[in-house]
Amino acid sequence: PAHSLRMAHPSMEEPEVANTYNDDGVPNNADDTIKLNGKLMKQMRGTMLQYQMIEKGDHIMCCVSGGKDSATLLHLLLQMQRKLSRDEPFFHLTAVHLDQKQPGYNGSSLVTWLRDQVGVPFRIIEQDTYSIVKEKTAVGKTYCSLCSRLRRGVLYSVAHEIGANKIALGHHGDDAIETLMLNMIHGGKMKSMPARYYSEDRGVHVIRPLMGCLEDDIRRFAMEMKFPILPCNLCGSQPDAHRAKVKLLCASLEAMNPMAKRNMINAMSDVRPSHLLDVDLREACGMDGATGRVTDADRAALVHALFPAWQQGQGSMEPSLFGKDI
Repeated sequence: PAHSLRMAHPSMEEPEVANTYNDDGVPNNADDTIKLNGKLMKQMRGTMLQYQMIEKGDHIMCCVSGGKDSATLLHLLLQMQRKLSRDEPFFHLTAVHLDQKQPGYNGSSLVTWLRDQVGVPFRIIEQDTYSIVKEKTAVGKTYCSLCSRLRRGVLYSVAHEIGANKIALGHHGDDAIETLMLNMIHGGKMKSMPARYYSEDRGVHVIRPLMGCLEDDIRRFAMEMKFPILPCNLCGSQPDAHRAKVKLLCASLEAMNPMAKRNMINAMSDVRPSHLLDVDLREACGMDGATGRVTDADRAALVHALFPAWQQGQGSMEPSLFGKDI
């Protein structure tokens, strides 16, 4: 066998070729990874332009959890920083990782990656939120809500300490879809997570540049780039959590239509108030809450796909599905 031949004759072994990297930090010999990097960057750039996420002189604090999403986000933000900068950085970037004092935690691989490979200014914050979450969460309840609130409070404080005016989080399109469905199924509300918002209490902007990206693409990119991944003893310890079940539901929707997730992300930015049941929303959009007739042309002009129909003299918006009245 070829393997045995190489073992018997070491001189016949092929020499290892060291990887070289392009300007985006992607191995030159990985064509698929280069294409995937370009795809993710294009999607992130579109989201950042749409929500005006970056301005010259910003100091962005990128929260690096030790997972695939935040590692991909940091990689892409650094790439964008290089592309935008000329004589001086277009924006400043600091990576922040929170050590929550989970049992068995070892963040050395992440620190090595940040220091030796990424080369970005970074801070490791030590705060025992793990014990608080374990103590305060009732039996049978999920850790996610309290854990995220505690982490967010710590990160807000760190942002002020380092002078960052924006916090970048690694949430992606799948997170937005799952949050929407969880709120609809368990809360009776059509509510997801915004790509950008401003915290009045903390005086800082929160941005989610990966909202136009899908988790499968991010997972594959992180694996191919060999980003260091740290396990979480809180998230991974509750496989029966509602979010895990919603992931299965989304997977079943993709079996029905491979474009299901992409279409759901697009749907969250293409809302038709005239075809929903929220009377207050209809009125806020310049419509009669009950009949759907346009009552304020100026407001209606701001609503996607509503004003053109009114302008054509239709008067009211008749619900339709795939071109057929219902």
